[in-house]
Amino acid sequence: MGIWAWVQPVDRIWKVVSDNEKGKISVYNERDVLVFEQKGLSKEVISLIEREFLGVIATSLSENKSNAVKDNKKQAPEYNYMYT
Repeated sequence: MGIWAWVQPVDRIWKVVSDNEKGKISVYNERDVLVFEQKGLSKEVISLIEREFLGVIATSLSENKSNAVKDNKKQAPEYNYMYT
């Protein structure tokens, strides 16, 4: 299970909970009210969403045990020519 902090453009923080075992992703607003939930997802789909979407726009609040062994420094994002 992963918990992510997703900062919104209007200075609000939403919480995203991804659960590989249940195949579910839930999004809660700043008042902890459920605003979106998707069920019936495969582990591969949830991993893809975590890696390609949440990994870019959100901050993980629950580090994997495999990441804990690595250096705690966060890597600088790769330079993207599209945003120049």
